Amino acid sequence: MNKACFECDRAQMLKISQFLNLDRQTQEKLLTMAETILKRCDMSKTNPEIMAGIWEEVIQILENKDPYEKIKQYYNEFMMAMSKTIRQEILSAEDPFQSALKIAITGNLIDFAAKHTFDENTIQKLLKDAEKTQLAVDDSDELKKQLNTAHTMLYLGDNCGEIVLDKLFIELLKIQYPALKVYYGVRGKPIVNDVTLKDATEVAMEEVAVVISNGDGSLGTVLERTSIEFRSVFNQADLILSKGQGNYEGLLGNSKENIFFMFMAKCELVAQPLGVPRLGIVCLKNRKQLKWGDQSH
Repeated sequence: MNKACFECDRAQMLKISQFLNLDRQTQEKLLTMAETILKRCDMSKTNPEIMAGIWEEVIQILENKDPYEKIKQYYNEFMMAMSKTIRQEILSAEDPFQSALKIAITGNLIDFAAKHTFDENTIQKLLKDAEKTQLAVDDSDELKKQLNTAHTMLYLGDNCGEIVLDKLFIELLKIQYPALKVYYGVRGKPIVNDVTLKDATEVAMEEVAVVISNGDGSLGTVLERTSIEFRSVFNQADLILSKGQGNYEGLLGNSKENIFFMFMAKCELVAQPLGVPRLGIVCLKNRKQLKWGDQSH
């Protein structure tokens, strides 16, 4: 955990206040609650885990277990409406694997917990330009090498909307590696706009993968908080594709070498240690020297 993360945690309270048009008293209650938790939080924990505690209080204050439910459904439907066109673009590309990979990672922009802003036009432009966008870190050759020998893969989902692009990428992988069994991991309960079983059902993810809940409500994958069933799949999978910055934060330091992180670097704390620009897209094989921002601050 780094204190620089506090900025995004506070910003999330303002975002949800504006989105739900909350009265001033409720806004202040959310901000005060978040500040209280941040002042006494255990800095050895990851921000996805800290945010889980904050979100539990948010839903209590709002008396709403999924405040972003309607907007999540909207972006799922919005991306589903584009899926046929995107699928055609992938299949007609010179390198369908690279195209599907880049499009899936670019979709990581759809994140209500990040500092950046986005809208439908931004998403459409980025997806249109995705194929010619360069990966700031490109371990995709190693990913393909491991796919050649993998029998099982766990794909860790991240946000609403982009789950449709995950599905398109998995569709292509199933074409290119027909013997591959794919599991798709979702959060165990709603938190911000992260994917849950409901989102997976809305986009019919079960058509291409076995959907499993991780049993936890962290803003990312914090293994020690996940269910025994989920950890069993995680530990036994031949290959793990970890989508999104939250999953990267939660799994950074894990010793497994078969993890590939696919995300957009949304803040300097993540981008700088990797030597990539902010909002750069990466396909990054897990390695021991990977470091999160300086933990001492």
